[in-house]
Amino acid sequence: MKRKDILRKLEERLARGEINEKTYLEIKGRYESEPEEPEELGEADLPNADLGTTIGNVVAQATAEASRAAGDAVRAVGEAMRAMDFSGIGTKLSDETIKIVGSGVVSGNPVRTVEFVAAGGAKVQGSLEAEVARISGSCVFEGDVHVEEFHCSGSARIAGKLTAEDVESSGSLQVEGDIEAEDISVSGALQVKGSVSVEDFHSSGSVRVDGPVKAEDFHSSGLVRIDGGLKAEDVMIDLGGNSRITTIEAEDIRVKATGGFFRVRGDLSADRIEGTDLELEATTAAFVKGEEVTIGPHCKIDVVEARELRVHQSSEVRERRTPS
Repeated sequence: MKRKDILRKLEERLARGEINEKTYLEIKGRYESEPEEPEELGEADLPNADLGTTIGNVVAQATAEASRAAGDAVRAVGEAMRAMDFSGIGTKLSDETIKIVGSGVVSGNPVRTVEFVAAGGAKVQGSLEAEVARISGSCVFEGDVHVEEFHCSGSARIAGKLTAEDVESSGSLQVEGDIEAEDISVSGALQVKGSVSVEDFHSSGSVRVDGPVKAEDFHSSGLVRIDGGLKAEDVMIDLGGNSRITTIEAEDIRVKATGGFFRVRGDLSADRIEGTDLELEATTAAFVKGEEVTIGPHCKIDVVEARELRVHQSSEVRERRTPS
């Protein structure tokens, strides 16, 4: 039987459901890779038993490969668990979770898990790689933290860098390195000695960043101090205390005083504020520049450069400039 007849019979078996598509393609590939025999083979040269044996061998081979893959996965989990050392009361480890409910230390290079939970006093010696980290007690990370979600309702200190999609802190979070995230939400205290790069930043608590902050949307209604300057598209600051940002660069900038006209609860000081549309209240700045600038109540500005400028009667602007 010629090769084309053999392939036709394979197609018939595939159509009848006797073999699956994967098996059909594997056997077809074998025959197509071989040179065409000049002589014709008879029907007896390809008995059903031989073809069945070939199919059985392919299935057995696939099953063996799947078994090996499963075994490799089990060994990988075991190796990851053996690569970690842990000690302390209330430290529990499983294939998917590291949970410290008392006092414990976990070490690894790195420590890998799906979920990391610290509800007591915890320490991670080395970097942490996980999907979720939840801190409701006290935890010290001696390396970097790379997670999808980081939730802190207790006290956490990270000696390295924090990389996450979502960072939520209602407690106290200290980061010695940088933060890279998509969303940051702070209702407690956040202190960062490095830089912050984020898409959306929302804070109703206390924020201090020694390095620069880059964001798309920045919204603060608490106390904020950024020594490295702030760059964003939209900035909204509801003053909740005496805040300090060295420089602000954004398209739209809104700084609002709180507490009423006669008893303002906070103010903002800056060296330079620059954007397109600016509205400032309770702000002290050396230089302000924009297209449309409104200097609201309780401001002291040394120099304002704007195409359109409005100044509240309670505010002081020492020099006004029009862009050339």
